[in-house]
Amino acid sequence: MTQDWNLKGNFVEACNCSVPCQCLWYEPADDGGCTFAGFWNIEEGTYGDVSLDGLGAGMLVFDEGILFEGGWRVVLVIDEAADETQAEALENIFSGQAGGLFEAAAPLIDTVEDSVVVPFSYATKDDHLSFSAGDIVTIETDSAVGFGDEQGSVYPHPFIQPDERANTGKTTKATVAFDDDFSWDVSGNNSYFGEFEMANS
Repeated sequence: MTQDWNLKGNFVEACNCSVPCQCLWYEPADDGGCTFAGFWNIEEGTYGDVSLDGLGAGMLVFDEGILFEGGWRVVLVIDEAADETQAEALENIFSGQAGGLFEAAAPLIDTVEDSVVVPFSYATKDDHLSFSAGDIVTIETDSAVGFGDEQGSVYPHPFIQPDERANTGKTTKATVAFDDDFSWDVSGNNSYFGEFEMANS
């Protein structure tokens, strides 16, 4: 049975598009396909009576064509710090099985090709953000500012609540090394990051 859940924390993503990623405007990704890694670091969270505080989860996505027309191939990535019950809760949420924001994205997924458990590391300093998921994912990104030295942002963004904005950034390093299909180096391209708060009720 699906449990009520809520999550609050910070997210980061990196993809192969130039800044900002044009997928948000329903345009084809650079290079004819999207290679995307997105991760959510949970400061506070529950799934029923299961605490998800201090954990994280995310996904690797490969898609050909226009991102929001579907056909995604996905690998789920779960924080090694989660115990068996917490890992199952995170998989239910981020696969879309437990309702909420990710349920809306579930019809876009063609196949979930694997689920892997690795240690997560997330840190920020000044305008720089660092994230890693074991030996699979490394993201280093800096803020992208616009006129008046203001932090750039986009709205709406599909993976945060409709009333929240995603900050724009540009990666200095963005690599994925999982298998032949999910391996890429898209350093020097787009990233989005910021705070999130979401629930299924």
